[in-house]
Amino acid sequence: MGKIQENDKGVISEELIFLDKEFENQEEVLQFIVNNAESNGYVTDKDKLYEAVKKREQEVPTAIGYSIAIPHGKTDAVAHPFIAFLRTAKDIKWTNQKEGMIRLVFLIGVPEKSENNLHLKFISQLSKKLLDEDFREKLLRQTDKKRAFQQLNAIEI
Repeated sequence: MGKIQENDKGVISEELIFLDKEFENQEEVLQFIVNNAESNGYVTDKDKLYEAVKKREQEVPTAIGYSIAIPHGKTDAVAHPFIAFLRTAKDIKWTNQKEGMIRLVFLIGVPEKSENNLHLKFISQLSKKLLDEDFREKLLRQTDKKRAFQQLNAIEI
């Protein structure tokens, strides 16, 4: 087991952590994250990643309850696997289902030829951590981006 790191670019980085952003819906959140993933060199084609994530959302929505959504996309447009974390300033409607209101979004980008299923390992470990109410509350209250990064980077996969 090791920390979430792959190659020289961290899978979780401070540049892809966003706290208290004002958004109205899923589309705005996903566009914001994929734009930032591209400008930080994780993605070569933001539109391709956006389409992959939206396609996955249409198959099975990724809102899992507890105000959390874990959207993900697997495409050759992802140059380096990444996990972006975004906390919205207020609850937004992610889906029309009961568990569809969210504030914590973990967007996982995975290269098409991912050999180690890193995203599945992370989703599994993150899901376990998010069952811990203290862990969730800390993420909801965190005011410092660096501390949010440290909290997430401490998850071992």
